[in-house]
Amino acid sequence: NPFPSFMESNIPSVPRFSSVKTLLNGLFDYAGLFPPASLSLGAAFEEYVGHRSGPDAWMMGPFVLPVGMLNEMSHLVLNTPEQAPFDFDVLPRASATIESLEESLKEDLESCARFVQGLEGRARIDMFEIRFPPQTFTDASQAVKVVAKVSEIFEASEFNSASVFGEIIRASSFDQEVPLFFLALASSPFKQKIWGKIRCGGMGADDFPTPSQLAQFIHTAIHIPFPFKATAGLHHPIRHVISSQNVVMHGFLNVLFATSLGRTHQLGIAEIAAILEDQNPDSFVFSPSGIHWKDLFASNTDFIRDRRNLSLSIGSCSLNEPRADLLHLGWLSK
Repeated sequence: NPFPSFMESNIPSVPRFSSVKTLLNGLFDYAGLFPPASLSLGAAFEEYVGHRSGPDAWMMGPFVLPVGMLNEMSHLVLNTPEQAPFDFDVLPRASATIESLEESLKEDLESCARFVQGLEGRARIDMFEIRFPPQTFTDASQAVKVVAKVSEIFEASEFNSASVFGEIIRASSFDQEVPLFFLALASSPFKQKIWGKIRCGGMGADDFPTPSQLAQFIHTAIHIPFPFKATAGLHHPIRHVISSQNVVMHGFLNVLFATSLGRTHQLGIAEIAAILEDQNPDSFVFSPSGIHWKDLFASNTDFIRDRRNLSLSIGSCSLNEPRADLLHLGWLSK
């Protein structure tokens, strides 16, 4: 684990204001299996169990797990007495083509059903993250059909009350695809909706969307309006340079402030991008009444609404690192 050690203690992290509690409540879907943490399944699950039994469990979402690791996870769950039932966010297999998506997704949901049934109440799958194949959103009619089919598959499964997120692949036509992506998601006639998802980082510079691209995604989500989650590269609160990768990593605080302030003030893409680009922690202010960025303000009521209805969660391979940053910045205390 490349992150600094930050042992779970019995002393809870106390939010400075209720707006900080709104920010962090259930924010982190735990993705310790993925880079840069890249823990083994056993080590990641042990760390997650520790967080779940610790005083800061209120910040945690489900454990993010690829469908191919379900069998191995079954053994770990059966041998872990603490905190059952455990909550999982499962990643079905990626499909290279639209044609293969339907078949593989049905098979993976059957595997998930066997996993839950075999553990007899010790595990729940309440979230899924699928990746739409490339080119899904280059044509409006095609996009609507694919999203409807995915919605139908989930609605017919045992997981028709789970939260399902669909990722758009960033390609050269991303700017043209984002509106079709959200319109297709919103137009599904099925009760089971597919929420939006964007990947904000990875192992190479090309894995990081530009502030303008991320701003367009958020701006479109606001104006549909439609919920989303953001994953990868978001384990620091404030945007900052990673010299080892020669990239600038997005901050989860930038993303959530940009979303709430963007909706409250109906900001344009360039204005949202300015919030995403800001690397100065002093620009981001929590107060008893809400959140502030420079001269923009969103009330606690607005921020709560946007956390519930727009920016639902982030995937992070660490709780220790963002928590340590928030303690250092004074937004949490021990």
